[in-house]
Amino acid sequence: MSDLQIALAVFGVVVIGGVYAYNVWQERKLRQRLERAFEGQRDDVLLKPAASTAAEVTPRIEPRLGETGAVAPGSATVRHTHSAAVAVTGEGADDLIEFAAALEANNAIDAAALHELQSQIATFGKPARVLGWDGEANVWHSLGREAHGGFSRLQAAIQLANRGGPLHAPQLNGFCDAVSGWAERHGVTVTIPDTAAGLKAAQDLDALCGDMDVAIGLNVVAQPGSAFSGDQVANAAAESGFGLESDGVFYWHDADGHVLFIMENQESEPFAADHLEAMQTSGLTLLLDVPRVADAGVALDEMARVGALLAEALGGFLVDDNRVALQPAGVERIKTQLRDIHESMAAHGVAAGGSRAQRLFA
Repeated sequence: MSDLQIALAVFGVVVIGGVYAYNVWQERKLRQRLERAFEGQRDDVLLKPAASTAAEVTPRIEPRLGETGAVAPGSATVRHTHSAAVAVTGEGADDLIEFAAALEANNAIDAAALHELQSQIATFGKPARVLGWDGEANVWHSLGREAHGGFSRLQAAIQLANRGGPLHAPQLNGFCDAVSGWAERHGVTVTIPDTAAGLKAAQDLDALCGDMDVAIGLNVVAQPGSAFSGDQVANAAAESGFGLESDGVFYWHDADGHVLFIMENQESEPFAADHLEAMQTSGLTLLLDVPRVADAGVALDEMARVGALLAEALGGFLVDDNRVALQPAGVERIKTQLRDIHESMAAHGVAAGGSRAQRLFA
């Protein structure tokens, strides 16, 4: 092999490596922007759990979860089963995405005890909730902080996975100990599913969500050597149907009020209504969170249409995350991939844009 051939081969490897590294960097930037933009909407609608680490999990108490035959002292009874989830009906715990313990009391549980349970299970780094059985209506209700008690059958449920990853053993053990400790103090019988099966379900669910977790980004960039002023962006965004919210991100809603996509500053400074005139940016990023919208193809078409309007109004260019001009053929290829993702989600019982998807991809 000649020196020229060797040099060309080395050059080719360097170029390919550089393109790959650039794409990885761009993908990481896109994911970070998506997570920042949607983090304000990721709390459970009923309970807002505080962040915690494994070191912050409350100390374990007897009986150790996963061991059978052990009963805590006091009037409570703790039973351990080897089913992956507690069977429920109506609006009960979701056995696909939650680990739920069943609680039964001889008398109605008052509001103070209920709120104590809610507070204790909301400290393990995953969304958690309490549900109460309405015997007259024959249905389970998710109980918010405003609930006044009065239920003798409850479920305490913790989510198996979300964008923060799967539920880990310290979190699950801490949750189960908190539930069994509460039951002991209040004379309530608790049945806790098999924790090993719960952890396996969490890992499997997290892997499944990883395959479905896709974000699409389009960019409106300024002419070389130029920039968009904050006022220009705000005016063009308002004319295109965006609304600026307190997190410094523009949101685009559909006719039903659901977020279809967002727009944020490509640079680190968020948009703020009180000093737009002092801002300048070289580009904007429109983001579509694929699992959280019911029809990603329609949403992508709308995002591309709005992006084109913004580019025209601002005198910029509409490009993808590789800085390649957006073409109709490229949009159609993306839509085909999005349809495949949504079909896969539906096949696994997680309808895109549905309540499960909203909770899992948060």
